[in-house]
Amino acid sequence: MNTAHPNRPYKPSQLSLGFPAKEPTLDALLVTEANESALAVLGAPQSWPFPVICLLGPPRCGLSVLARAWCQEFEGSYHVAKEFSRLKSRGLAALASGFVAVDDADRVKKSENLLTLINSATAEGGHVLLTSKHHPSQWQTQSADLKSRLMALPVIEIGEPDEKMLKERLESAAERYFLKLEPEVIKYLVPRLELSYEAIEIFIEKLNDKVTEAGRAPSVPLAREVVEELGWADPDQRSML
Repeated sequence: MNTAHPNRPYKPSQLSLGFPAKEPTLDALLVTEANESALAVLGAPQSWPFPVICLLGPPRCGLSVLARAWCQEFEGSYHVAKEFSRLKSRGLAALASGFVAVDDADRVKKSENLLTLINSATAEGGHVLLTSKHHPSQWQTQSADLKSRLMALPVIEIGEPDEKMLKERLESAAERYFLKLEPEVIKYLVPRLELSYEAIEIFIEKLNDKVTEAGRAPSVPLAREVVEELGWADPDQRSML
């Protein structure tokens, strides 16, 4: 447990050395009611009703992590929207029979690339995972053909976190800042934080600032300061957030 000398600022016991993050796997992901249905579908592409599927989720829920884990599981190729927009015909053809994920697919500027991939994967037996925070019916495109295909896509969704997910995501987010949340801190936070991934990230970012300012390790009093500043101090108010 990290302790601080009265006259010295608190410093994390670990330093960021820039080591590459380990690639995620589907098996390593936490499963709760918030994501179990989506993970079950992702893990069984042979059972998909259509070779292309769209994964939706709220902001900061980890869509990119899920897409990467899916590619890791099935030896697929992962593409962000900007990179995918730059692919030429030959590159798209090479993807048609394999597993490919396009992250933030609604941001793909070159809509004909999406149309080509959907059509090619359907013809060649590939599997395509498109991720987005918005339903495909809301994606902006001038192509009537693409619009038609997007409207017909099967959709799976990641829900907002339940309390089990909230606890695990709190600890995971804290670790990214080299913060250790003791059990009493977690116990205090779980009934008070809004059940959303954004709320978790906002809280941890502000807690990290408090730790830096105060020069001491995370504690219930320090967590309470952040919670009160965010207006989440009363557990009975959480359902109204």
